[in-house]
Amino acid sequence: MAQLAHELVDEAAARTPAALALRHGAERISYAALAGAASAVGAGLRACGAGTDERVALRLEVSPALVAALLGASAAGCAVVPIDPAWGDERCAAVLRDCGAGVLITEAAGLDSLHAVLGACPMLRTVVVHGGTAPANMPLRTLEWEDFLSVPRRAAGVPAAAALAALLYRVDAGGEARGMAMSHRNLVAGAQSTARCAGLGTGDRVLAALPLHSDYGLNALLATFAAGATAVLDEACTGRAGTGQACAALERLLGRGDLTGLFASPAALKTLAGLDLERAADLRYLVCAGGALERKALDTLRGALPRTRIHLLYDIGDACRSTSLMPSMLDQRPGSIGRALPYSEWRVLRPDGRECGAGETGELVRCGALVTLGYWNDPQRNTEHFRALPAMPAMAGLARREIGYYPGVAARKDPDGFLYLVETCNDIIVTQGYRVSPRDVEKIVVGTGLVAEAAAVGVAHPVLGQVIAVLATPRPGARLDSSILFGACRARLPQHMLPAMVDVRRAPLPRARDGQIDRALLAGELAPLFAEVTP
Repeated sequence: MAQLAHELVDEAAARTPAALALRHGAERISYAALAGAASAVGAGLRACGAGTDERVALRLEVSPALVAALLGASAAGCAVVPIDPAWGDERCAAVLRDCGAGVLITEAAGLDSLHAVLGACPMLRTVVVHGGTAPANMPLRTLEWEDFLSVPRRAAGVPAAAALAALLYRVDAGGEARGMAMSHRNLVAGAQSTARCAGLGTGDRVLAALPLHSDYGLNALLATFAAGATAVLDEACTGRAGTGQACAALERLLGRGDLTGLFASPAALKTLAGLDLERAADLRYLVCAGGALERKALDTLRGALPRTRIHLLYDIGDACRSTSLMPSMLDQRPGSIGRALPYSEWRVLRPDGRECGAGETGELVRCGALVTLGYWNDPQRNTEHFRALPAMPAMAGLARREIGYYPGVAARKDPDGFLYLVETCNDIIVTQGYRVSPRDVEKIVVGTGLVAEAAAVGVAHPVLGQVIAVLATPRPGARLDSSILFGACRARLPQHMLPAMVDVRRAPLPRARDGQIDRALLAGELAPLFAEVTP
């Protein structure tokens, strides 16, 4: 059984070497060819001096080269750091500095401007250029892609399953990079969990309309390989959900009538509900990544695709792919976010650490193979959210206790194990396929110097799933209205974090019993705001 991420492909290549692993435009790549390409990338990295646990950053468009590089980093014993090509140069440099990458594999396009900030990345020593040549004045050692792949191969040590395998980043508006560290165990168990949940098989042709630098996109890709199925790559489909380009690409691919599986964001599936789905009748499953799907769109999809199994995957805090709920359960289990995914476990604990009974509210904690290694370079946040689990009776004699992820959420379980969230301390806003922390938005808004306090809340939107609303009170003496504050936000926030509504209030923002801003109350007030928007 695979223990390392690249072994998912190696195992499939050993079973059925000629089976199709990747489809990208007119390209068709077998499992044997993909395994060979990953091995060549791994050899190139080792020849560059990349060793175990060294971070290798990838700033590549969606393509077979990106997939080979993802797998090749695993084969070399390195940790892969996928970077969204849409991020600006400064944001890319922030990630490179934070992760301490020694090698960057990047597209030639855009390197003219990027290389100006690479000198501020002290650990970076080698840049591999895909799709062209590097500028003549590059301050670092550079290799063109074909030269990089042609180096002589030499043996390398085998990484442990618990070793660092990937850093998946989100970058806030101030340029601060925050990475989630994942082990090979996380990646492999996560792939097998999703493959089992969705029922993937060797004959499936799977499109992930999700960015491959994200947890959901990477997981969908590896889950496809875990099943020995075919991953369909399309750059346009991984763009911002709801844009004309992404909609056209999704309609084009579904119109071929040969896809059997689709992973997509709620916003993309909302778009899908408005398309002609006659040619998509062979879809065996849809996986909605990272949030509930607006009920009208869900009902439309169920009616248009009666033979398609739909899985709603929910996030809890920073734990992606936490629970799964089938649409048939929405009426039977109103308010539930489903049950834990395969190979995962969510416990509801009392203050003394004992398990709550059915219907009893307690603190939610994630256990098992999908608990990540934690936040990279953020000990304070790790202390808050990653702690040793209370010792169970059968574990009392063990020297090492299991680490759990505590998202700061109160919940309850029913007798059948279905979870119901009661309250959250830090609700993640899922908008346009992005997961946005309200705290990140609020920090930037307060940092403008214009406001005394601010709250960012998610508001339901019929197209985008959720949008961000910012409510704030002015700093004493500041001249402030909604247009001024929105202008300050636009100058500091990336597009996906921009609020759709800004409200400057003269009265203090409402407080909950614990003294914190009552975001739940504010969200309730704003809930009807976009109800009349036409999809």
